[in-house]
Formats: sequence, C-alpha cells, structure tokens
Amino acid sequence: MKLKYYQAIIVLLVAFAVLSGIQLAVQSIDPETVSPEWQPLWRGIVYLFATSAATPLFTFIRNIYGYIENWFEAEPGERKELQYEAGKLAATWAKYEALIKGYSAAIIAFTIGTPMEPYAIYIAGAASLVTDLITKAIKDLAEQT
Repeated sequence: MKLKYYQAIIVLLVAFAVLSGIQLAVQSIDPETVSPEWQPLWRGIVYLFATSAATPLFTFIRNIYGYIENWFEAEPGERKELQYEAGKLAATWAKYEALIKGYSAAIIAFTIGTPMEPYAIYIAGAASLVTDLITKAIKDLAEQT
C-alpha cells in the first residue's frame, strides 16, 4: 500500500481524534463508581487509552520531521521524485508506542499527587521525541566516522 504524506497526515489525525475521544470517554467515568476489585483493571484501561491517544500525535511530529529532513537533504532536482515512505509510518508508530508507554509509566509514578500528573503522558511523548532525535543524531554521527 502506497501512502502519500498527506494521506499519512490524515490517518494520524483520525487515529489521534478517535483515541482522544475514547480517552475522554474513559476518563469521564468516576473511578469511585467502579468496584474496588476492578480498580486496578480500570486504572490500566485509563492508562492504555491515555498513552495510545498521545502516540499518533508524536508519531505525526517525528514522521513528518523525517520526511522534511529527507527533502532538504535531497538535491533540488531530486526533490520532486522524493517519495513518502509509508512503511516508516508504521515503524515510527510502533517505536513511539513502546517509548511513550515506557516513559509514561515512570513519569506517572514520579508525578503522582503533583500538579504535573495530568501532563505526564505529554511529558513522556516529548521525552520520547527528544530521545529519538538524540539517538538518530548519534547514529548519523557514527555513520560519518
């Protein structure tokens, strides 16, 4: 399946909107109404949808950044032939799912009971983005030597 960059943008925006809607619906339920034996499962469901809603947003940022980077690195005559690599969209999404879920678990634990707690998922997404950019820069430097 070949996607153009604008189709990838639409896919990511729709995924972000759907997952954000589910996240809002899940978070709108008062956790006190859930019976105590189901509380751990309910917190897991809230966590799952909160982190999954953040992933398309940061995947979009990183994926489009990569395309723009490739566009600027290409020679001016080659830019028109530069193809958007849709396979990298899925790879970026999978990478960010793992990074955001890992970082968010730690950041949520560190911010519980603080004013930063509601922003833990977005802090995790930003940390994932920065980690990915630093890792790519180190790999690029290693390849040049």
